Amino acid sequence: MQLFKHRIFQTVLFGLGVTLLFNVIGYMLFIHAFPKDTEEEKHIKQFEHVRKVRAEYYEKHPHEELNEQ
Repeated sequence: MQLFKHRIFQTVLFGLGVTLLFNVIGYMLFIHAFPKDTEEEKHIKQFEHVRKVRAEYYEKHPHEELNEQ
């Protein structure tokens, strides 16, 4: 094909290929930098739930020591 012999077209294709390659490498490094740990996520969700329950409790039952501040 005549189109692939044009220098500008070759440069654009090369640039797109390099960009795609770096994006894939960056994505793989990002995934390995932040591994998904299901047990840790479970503990975080449990902590958030306990925090929410305690906040609701203290809204219904305010402590005098907390109100003095």
